[in-house]
Amino acid sequence: MLARVAQTLYWTARDLERAENLARLLEVSQAAALEGQASNGAGGRLVWEPLVRIAGDMGSFLETHRRADERSVPWFVTFGRDNPDSIAACLNRARENARSVRDRLPTEVWEGVNDAWLELADWPPARITRDGVYPFCRGIRRSSYLILGLVEQSMRRDEGWQFMRLGRFLERAERSARLVQARHAARAEGSDAGALDMHGWRALLGDASAHEAYLQVDAAALSPESISRFLMLDPRFPRSVAFCLGEVEAAIGDLVAMDAMAPDPAPLVLARTARDMVESAARRPWGGPEVADLLERLLARCASIDASLADSCFLAAYERAPVGQRAQASRQAQN
Repeated sequence: MLARVAQTLYWTARDLERAENLARLLEVSQAAALEGQASNGAGGRLVWEPLVRIAGDMGSFLETHRRADERSVPWFVTFGRDNPDSIAACLNRARENARSVRDRLPTEVWEGVNDAWLELADWPPARITRDGVYPFCRGIRRSSYLILGLVEQSMRRDEGWQFMRLGRFLERAERSARLVQARHAARAEGSDAGALDMHGWRALLGDASAHEAYLQVDAAALSPESISRFLMLDPRFPRSVAFCLGEVEAAIGDLVAMDAMAPDPAPLVLARTARDMVESAARRPWGGPEVADLLERLLARCASIDASLADSCFLAAYERAPVGQRAQASRQAQN
């Protein structure tokens, strides 16, 4: 497979996953902000800034906005022209990338991506203000789930499918780790306390679409420690960091078996060490400053895997990648 094609499929999956994650996070954050207004009048003060931090775009946000609130953040996350990782920007890149490799995608997958973009075009920015974020976020999520289902049901498990699998789960691992990191940071700074703290941790389960799955595993122990442990270490929940890193390692291993990568490539070594970090943490008591350190190391390792893939698999295409993709890859390596 050409390096350009591999990179394009990888970033198509990452951008689709990122758009769906942002839509889910925005929907849950809007609900949390409204509940905060009803309960203590604090509004979204403790909601909107963490959302931008989880998205990893605080620097670019502060360049064009003075503060994070219920108006600036939804606009920035959905259609912000100055945000290269907005939902609109992610779907636009995914569509352009998918169009450039249509011969490697089933027709149904291309049509699903194109339909998602066309539905987005029916949402002029003023409609967000008029109709609210809920219909918009639900539409993005439905489109993302449809595309993922088409990929899983119609694509041959060849190199292209493996590169899309790799992009999807590496993006998901990073986002899940950022979710937990944001909650731990808020707790360490003392901005959450008592019932408000617990409410934030429950909202975290919603951010990760994990509430019902968590209750099936540990309904009796609804605590910050048990929630963060579930989202980090549960080996069977498809949005936990442990599960996602396992999929990343498996995808790279399958690519090696297909001769699409050299034996024991650097990305595989990095993925194995990341998985070892998670397995080691699962054998120790959970909690304390070790969690924050683990999160930092795992996020750094995800960025290293992405950078290593660029060096070993995508280098020839990387120089010719669109400017938006180069900037996005650069941010991933720096975060």
